Amino acid sequence: MKFLETALGKLAYERHGKGPDVHLFFHGFGQNRKIYYPFLQIRKEHQSFLLIDIFYHGQSSWKSISKKLTKEIWRDVLLKLMAEESFKEFHLIGYSMGGKFSLITYELFPNYVQSLLLMAPDGIKTGFWYNMATFPGILNRIFKHVVFHPDRFFKTIDILHRLGFLQSSLVKFVKFQMQTRTKRAQVYFTWNVFKPMQTDLSYIIKMARMHQQPIFLVTGTYDKMITPDNLERFSSKIPNLKNFELQSGHNTLVEDTFDFVQKYGNTMPIF
Repeated sequence: MKFLETALGKLAYERHGKGPDVHLFFHGFGQNRKIYYPFLQIRKEHQSFLLIDIFYHGQSSWKSISKKLTKEIWRDVLLKLMAEESFKEFHLIGYSMGGKFSLITYELFPNYVQSLLLMAPDGIKTGFWYNMATFPGILNRIFKHVVFHPDRFFKTIDILHRLGFLQSSLVKFVKFQMQTRTKRAQVYFTWNVFKPMQTDLSYIIKMARMHQQPIFLVTGTYDKMITPDNLERFSSKIPNLKNFELQSGHNTLVEDTFDFVQKYGNTMPIF
């Protein structure tokens, strides 16, 4: 385990391997770097895998909710990581929230990125939690109340589910993310601190078309959070992007992607 000390927080990560071919892995909300441990089985001698705990997750920490994580700060964090680990070019692997971090990292360093593997990435079509957390004024206070006093919220969710307005998979996802006070606090603090981290999709598409890096976009047939249809408008504008739709739901997509890479790695030559 290593720690990158910054002015606003501490970034925890593991480096596996000493090879010059560097891969940066970013996990989803509520997870940590360990979600990618299975991928260590396919690491080659010339590769280095950096498994990163995003701030407010795993062993990474952030000093104050009043200090937001901006793209400029994230750029500085990555430049410090590059200097610390002696690399410049790299591959990006990201799932859900980590997919959004991968897209923003690509936006900041399009010349340095060699390829991208995006699994149901956030940041292309805005998700439910991000919308709630960025609502202004009174609605943001309502979101904070929901996080710390969730009973009425859960009752409303159950009623909407029984009436057929919410799918079972979405209800299960929301309840899992909000089941303890610690998790509810993580929801609130994470999305508030990460407010400025919004993707510039037009610029990302422009850079992807210009640089022609291989981009692999993985979605799940049974994923109700981030669906293939939600991402189609983005993916259709990038000729060098290859789509993979797996028989998977949102919560098992990392595991199913690993299984796919093990069996059909030649169709996704990022590793």
